[in-house]
Amino acid sequence: MIIKRNRPKQEPAVRAIVKRSRPRPESGVRAIIRRNRPAIGAAQSRTIIRRPGGVVGTPPPRRPRFRRPVLGWRPSKGLLGLAAGLMVCATVASGAYWVWHSPFFKVTEIEVVGSERIAASTVVEETGLLGASMFNADLAAAQEVLYSHPLVYGVRVERDWPHTIRLTVEERRPWGTWEQSGVSYTIDREGVVLGPGPASPGSPVIRSSEAGNRVQGDRVDYQAVDAAAEIYEKLPRQLGTTVAEVAFIKGKGVQVTTTSGLTALFGDSSSISYKLSVWAALATEAQARRINYTTIDLRYGNRPVLQ
Repeated sequence: MIIKRNRPKQEPAVRAIVKRSRPRPESGVRAIIRRNRPAIGAAQSRTIIRRPGGVVGTPPPRRPRFRRPVLGWRPSKGLLGLAAGLMVCATVASGAYWVWHSPFFKVTEIEVVGSERIAASTVVEETGLLGASMFNADLAAAQEVLYSHPLVYGVRVERDWPHTIRLTVEERRPWGTWEQSGVSYTIDREGVVLGPGPASPGSPVIRSSEAGNRVQGDRVDYQAVDAAAEIYEKLPRQLGTTVAEVAFIKGKGVQVTTTSGLTALFGDSSSISYKLSVWAALATEAQARRINYTTIDLRYGNRPVLQ
């Protein structure tokens, strides 16, 4: 580096011929003597020295940078993100697999609620849920199996984590007695046979003229059950008497016998309220005219027949 300094420009040195008062040589020839040192007042030559530390007050020279070797292929940011995402997914999948097959989430307990006439062990055995996974246990299939039981009216199946299934069973309730071929059977409001034997005293009784026996889960004639239920409820209010017996006679339908000895033929279970109203009106008119009757036929709607 060459540094120019602001110094005043010097005039070039002028060589001077100095005359000395020496005797001339005999030859008489003048000699010019050249000195190695510059004359007084002459400009001296300068040497520029390069120092490794540089000039004072200036930054040191930069060293050459080391360049790393460039590889032939580098993964992009998108590829690195994809690899990280795959690693996370693999970790989650392995954890989910462990949880799915972990014995900690196996069904080890089944809680049965509301079962009175059905043994809890029977309910547990029929569902087949013991030992199944809490995640993929087929609750719908278990519910369908329990619905097929003749004594079951409703079922609710719930998971109680981490390893319990709760079964809430609603059993069919006894409603009345169905008598057939001299045998009494207990039925519910929908006409499902719950078992042999009569219902509790004071329950509706329906006597059928059909032959044969009944087993648990059978359904009797629903029209006879619907008609008997409505008659037992409304007849005392409209006629002031009580029902002694409701019979289901094949070919005639529903027949009602009261405690006062009157018999009424209703036919099917349609328009029971209307038929009772017609009967009440005829009973009032017959009493006013002092007409005695033992049987009334209400199967033809507004054309009742008294006998």
